[in-house]
Amino acid sequence: MEFKIISRKQKPDFTGFCFILQSMKVFIGILCVLLALPSFGQKKESYFQVGVSANSYKGEIGNYDSWSPGIQAGILFNKKKRLNGALNIGFGSLSSEDQTFGFQSNTGTPAPNNFVKTNFLFFNYDLHINIIKKEQLILYLSQGIGFMRFTPKDEFDEVLESQEDTRNEGETYRNLSFILPTSIGIIYFTKRKLGFSFQAGIFNTNTDYLDNISELGDSGNDNALNLRLALLIPLSD
Repeated sequence: MEFKIISRKQKPDFTGFCFILQSMKVFIGILCVLLALPSFGQKKESYFQVGVSANSYKGEIGNYDSWSPGIQAGILFNKKKRLNGALNIGFGSLSSEDQTFGFQSNTGTPAPNNFVKTNFLFFNYDLHINIIKKEQLILYLSQGIGFMRFTPKDEFDEVLESQEDTRNEGETYRNLSFILPTSIGIIYFTKRKLGFSFQAGIFNTNTDYLDNISELGDSGNDNALNLRLALLIPLSD
């Protein structure tokens, strides 16, 4: 019986920094578009919303057992009583570790990762269904559609997608996923029309590679919870 120990030496890797720069460029670009949208005929009660989020992942090496931060922004269109829309953009990370996860092999390969930190960027449109809509309070359900770009990394901040020994031979994947986010939220408006919101939702991805593991793990897509606190600023009367 042959055992092989795979060692990965830590070395400088700027992919994380590059990802943040690219995410910020996309984030700022789409944000500028969102801020311009209300001037094209949307004159009634539109809000710019910006906030922080907490994100948790479920997959082969995690089950919603750790939380990581994120930033989100967007536009809420709020002129109708029952149905309204929202555009959202955000970025953040997901992380988890399971030292008991592994794959038995006489040669030591493949050697799936048991730690992951995944940076992500997403954009989506939501349809809000207002359960309660009062002058100062809204309780809503929302269903959205969009996409997510994600980059799983190991404990040395190295991109896992390029580490072929962590997956079956020939197993590759794309780091872009459709998402169908489902959420419930509440918004409170002050008399000055500033709003404060809390939203809880799930991304509903169509990928099994948020953690870089699929064929060597359980069947079924990975997923992520998203909790968001946001400030809403009126863009029009």
